[in-house]
Amino acid sequence: MSDDEASEESSTTTTTTITTEDDLAKWVVYLVVIAVFAVTIPILSKVPRSRGKNLAYHGIFFVIALLACIFVPDEIQESLFSEGSVLMVGTLIPVYESVIAVCTIGESDDVEWLQFWVVNASFTYATEFMDIIADNVPFAADHWYQFEFFTTLWFLLPWTDGSTLLYDVVTEPFLSPVLTRIKKAMDGKIEMLLAVVNSGYMWILWSTFLTLPEEARRFVVIAVGTVYPIIASTVSIAAKTEEETFWLTYWSTFSVLFILMDYLETWVGSIRGFYSICLCATVYLFLPMFRGADVVFRRVLVPVTGQYENMLIRDTELVRRQMERNIPANLHRAVFGKAANVFLAEKMMKKEENVKKQD
Repeated sequence: MSDDEASEESSTTTTTTITTEDDLAKWVVYLVVIAVFAVTIPILSKVPRSRGKNLAYHGIFFVIALLACIFVPDEIQESLFSEGSVLMVGTLIPVYESVIAVCTIGESDDVEWLQFWVVNASFTYATEFMDIIADNVPFAADHWYQFEFFTTLWFLLPWTDGSTLLYDVVTEPFLSPVLTRIKKAMDGKIEMLLAVVNSGYMWILWSTFLTLPEEARRFVVIAVGTVYPIIASTVSIAAKTEEETFWLTYWSTFSVLFILMDYLETWVGSIRGFYSICLCATVYLFLPMFRGADVVFRRVLVPVTGQYENMLIRDTELVRRQMERNIPANLHRAVFGKAANVFLAEKMMKKEENVKKQD
């Protein structure tokens, strides 16, 4: 082996070692971030959201963010202010809180977290072109993840509650009336389109989708998963409908899908069928004919977060409300008494069966 070949092999080995160490350092930082938020989530859940009305909290947050950008070592900043950290902070915590909100009987927290998803999804979709901007503006590329990390935290933290502030100041007065009209015009159109378009046309659309560049296919998936759901979520909040809960389950499940897509596309994103699968999964989650978000939410997210019992209690409360609406007021006491006896009778039967088994 010549000296040049030996030098090149040594250089390759050194580069590989450095890359491995950098990846390990990033994962250490990610795990620390997850651990910190795992400890603080129970505390944050007990803090009432401020709706962003206390200006002092915003000032304190800005100072802390500025000090972090100045004094945190560059090695930690590279891992902390990264796409992975932004995804974990802006997705995993809100998903967990959203599951808890859906599984509790009160509905005010449902609205608060749905407002978060509307604002956060709008921000995420609006910044999808950041890679193009970063190529032409190096300063933006160097500091983008710092800005995105702290903006997401500003949305999320109960003291700043930036998502609710933006919703109250911008979305509700200016966008909500416009989006309500758009939603009314779109109602039924998507289902009608799928019913009218036969399999031949669907094949043409799919073939056209496959001819798009990789970045364009990714953009289409994100657009499908955010634009209409943002409109529908905003309208459900404004109209105070029961669809609020469904759209909260949608954002929870779509966010998990987005993380999986973002993680897997590094290895299999170039494969033609990858984004087609992501697109089909996205449509499955929100189309009324499927409402797949409900299925994934109940069968995956609820058990994983340990909220199955709370989900059953909420379902029982919803059944009670439905009975109240459908049964004449003068029959409430008698019917509810019989319903209670049914539950008690079932419990007694199981207790007797257990006693017999023990004997």
